[in-house]
Parts: sequence; structure tokens; C-alpha cells
Amino acid sequence: MLANDEENDADSDILSMREMGYKQELYRGVSALMSFSFCFTAVSVLTSISISFNYGLNVGGSAVMIWGWIIGFFFTVLICLSLAEICSTYPSAGSVYHCRFDLYLASFMCGWFNFLGNAAGDAAFSSGFASILNAAVILNGETNSTTDQLLDKGEHRTGLSINIQVAIGIGMLAIWALQNALRIDQQGWLNNIAAVLQVSSVITIIITILAMAKNHASLHDIFFTTYNSTGFSFGYVCCIGILFTLFSFSGYEASAHLSEETRGAAKAAPLGIIGTTICAGIIGFIYLFTLLFAITPSVKYFVEHSYNENLAVQVYELSVPKLGALALTVLLLINIYFAGASSITVTSRIGFAMARDGVFPGSHYLRWIYQRTLTPLANILFIFIIDSLFILLQLASPKAFTAILSITTIGLQVSYLIPIVLRITYGRRTFKLGQFNLGRYGGIVTGTLSSIWLFVTSIFMFFPTNYPVTVDNMNWAIVVVAGVTLIAAVYWLLSARYWFIGPKRTVDDPQQELNSLVK
Repeated sequence: MLANDEENDADSDILSMREMGYKQELYRGVSALMSFSFCFTAVSVLTSISISFNYGLNVGGSAVMIWGWIIGFFFTVLICLSLAEICSTYPSAGSVYHCRFDLYLASFMCGWFNFLGNAAGDAAFSSGFASILNAAVILNGETNSTTDQLLDKGEHRTGLSINIQVAIGIGMLAIWALQNALRIDQQGWLNNIAAVLQVSSVITIIITILAMAKNHASLHDIFFTTYNSTGFSFGYVCCIGILFTLFSFSGYEASAHLSEETRGAAKAAPLGIIGTTICAGIIGFIYLFTLLFAITPSVKYFVEHSYNENLAVQVYELSVPKLGALALTVLLLINIYFAGASSITVTSRIGFAMARDGVFPGSHYLRWIYQRTLTPLANILFIFIIDSLFILLQLASPKAFTAILSITTIGLQVSYLIPIVLRITYGRRTFKLGQFNLGRYGGIVTGTLSSIWLFVTSIFMFFPTNYPVTVDNMNWAIVVVAGVTLIAAVYWLLSARYWFIGPKRTVDDPQQELNSLVK
């Protein structure tokens, strides 16, 4: 019975690919469980919360973080439902950017923004790895003074220089790129392990902190206490503070980009998107609540007297003895490693889909597939170079990491917004419902709410995070996003608009192919 189901899924996958006009070029070795694991590991709320925790505490504090998570989770689920419906109809490596309804410029720009967001996400994970490693070095080098004594002194300890952290970040990108040279099913089993590790790590960290922390914050402190180090008004901070939540959820469309390598993709990929979001939202809330619960005597005191450059790691040390805190930090590093490797996988698949369709200059070279493993090695190398450039931004500005978080969020959100808006407007009557769908009107309702949320919050990501605004503390996301948009626009005007017709067909006559397969 199982064999028949797998055979039916394989036939359905081939039919879907042929209907879209594509040959099966990538290795279809990803199961439904692997699809979920890739997506869950790529989002990695344990990692995302930990590396953006500094931002959240400084921009709003406990109340903004916890309520932002609850509200952001609600709207993220709506977005995921909309994207899952699109993914079921277009189960391909470039899923969200295939929902174009023959508006070729929209498809073109959607692809560029999605690639930008995913590439910046890779850089965020590698920078986060270096940052957490630096925190571990600081933690390991602490004196015999207790954490409370160090907080009282307010001594800021330094570990690795920014130059060394940048080098470590680029080194991690190289390792992840090499790992992605493996065949997709070989990576898939690693991600199954990584998904289990992430859940067990969160449980371990939560239980350890709650059981061993000497003092706890009250529920009132967690839900209603704020902290604002930006210099802006509290209302403004509530707007820009949502970046913490939105970045933590970024990448939940990962299953869509693995559709061409997933068995039974029209069902498995959408369920992977939805399952990831729900699991990440619940697990992330519990982890965030635990971190905030362990901060005493107040967030203001904790932040202003911090001595470790990563405040999540400092919570570990505040809660448990030094060796225990170091063990939890190592556990966090392992999770970041797997998250970064999965993130590179996802970025390489959207990059491959775009190169196959000629979206990039030099696409002929970037779409090359290594036949031994059926992986897009040329695109993986290209992504390594782009990600490394993002990492190098940290040498130019101390606020570059916040900009990378913003770029990740902006790129992905805009790439979600475009197909969802087209789904509920231009293509409302022509959109073909897939195996997963929200019904005749469900998709319109969720799509409308999702579009409003995505549009408004994407604008927030361009706002500066410190006042007064200077060259050193400005939000460089607007410069990077504007630059990439300009490059894409110029390429469109000078070349792509004359020949780009959306996703290219790689079979001569899709209908003939379908007829032969049905027979």
C-alpha cells in the first residue's frame, strides 16, 4: 500500500512539473518529514531569537517583545496559509515567484526580493554564529566573580575583535556551502536530526533556566514592562520593535523552494510551511518567555549593566553556573550551525529557479547542475560570494547586523506580498486551486489581511533605530535594498523586458508530455 502511495505521489509530481513546462532536473529525494525538517531548521526560532535578542531588549523591552510575538504569530499564520495555497498550485523551486499571472515585471521583482531576503538571512546566521562564539569566549574567560557582581560593576567584557568575527562568519559560510554539495536526501537526514536537536535543545534550555534561576521576573514585568534605549518615542518603538518577531519567523516558505525535490510536493510542501510556523510560534514563545522570566531585577538594569555582548547568553549565565551556561551556549552554537546550512540550501534553490528562468545576468552559468549529486553547485558558489559581501558590511558600520536583520525581513516580506496581492486581485478569478486550498473565499480573506500586514510592517523595517540619526547608527537597509532594486530595475529596462516571460519551459510541448504520461 505504501509503495502504491509513493508511486502515485511520484506520478503526481511529474505531472505537476510537466504541466508547468519543466523537466525533473533536481533529485526528488525529500520526504514530507524532511520537507518539514528543512523548513523548521531554516527558521530555527531558537537561533533567531537568540541572535536578535539584543535588538528586542533595547527596542521596547519585555512588553514589546512578548506582545509583538503574539500579534506577529497570528498574522504570520495567515500569511503561511496564503503561501501554502500558492505553493500547492506551483510546487516548484521558485514557488512564490511563479504566482505571476503573466505580469512578468511582478514575477521578476518578486524573485529578486526573495533571493535578497534569503541571502541576507544566510549572512545573519553566520554573523550570529560568530557573535555567539564570541559570547562563549567571553563567558569562558570570566573571572571568579559571580554574575551578580559583574552586573553590579557594569563592566563590558570584550572577546574576539570584529575582524576575527567577520572571518569566522565567512568561514562558516564556506563550510555550509561545502555541505550543500551533498545530494539533497543526504542533507535531509542531517536536517531530520537537526529538527529533533532543536526541539530537545529548547526543552533542555527552558527546563534548566526555570529550575536553576535564583530569581524570576513577575508576569507583570514580562507583559507590561518596557525599555527604550533608542531615543525615539514609545509609539515609534512599538512599530520598529516588531522586527524582532518578524525576523525570528523569516524563512517559513523554505518548504516551497524544495518542492521540486519533495515527494508528493503539492501536499507535503504546504503542510511543511504551516506545520513549521505553528511549531515555531509555540516553541519560540515558550523560549522567549523563559529568557524574559529569568531577567532580574529589571530589563533596564540588566541591559545597562551587561558585560557580555550577547544578552541571551548572559541570561544563561545569570541563571546557571558558568560551566552550565557554557554548555547551553555550545548547544546553541550547534543549532545555529544546522540552521545556517539549511538556509544556504533554501537560498540556492530560489537562486537556481531564477537562474533557470534567466532572471540574473549570467544565468546560463548559474543554473549549472553537478550531475553526480544533482545539486546546483554554481549557484551555491554564487550565494557564498553574495553572503560574504553582506558579512563584510560589519567592518563598515557597528549597526550593520541590525541592517542585515532588516534586509532579511524586507526582502522576504515583499516577496510574499507580491504573489498574495496578485492572488486576490489580478488573478482572483483565474487562480487554479491546488490540493491544498482555502476554498473559494478563504484565500481572499486571508490574503487581504496578510497583504495589509506585510505592506505596513515592511515600511517599518526602513525606519532608523537610534536618535539622533548619524552615519554610524543609521539603518543601512534602505541603502542596500534601494541598491539591489536599482540593479534589478536597470537590468529589466536595458535587457530583461525584451525577452523575460516569467518561468521558462524546459520541455517543448507540455501538453504532449502530459498526454504521453497519462497514457
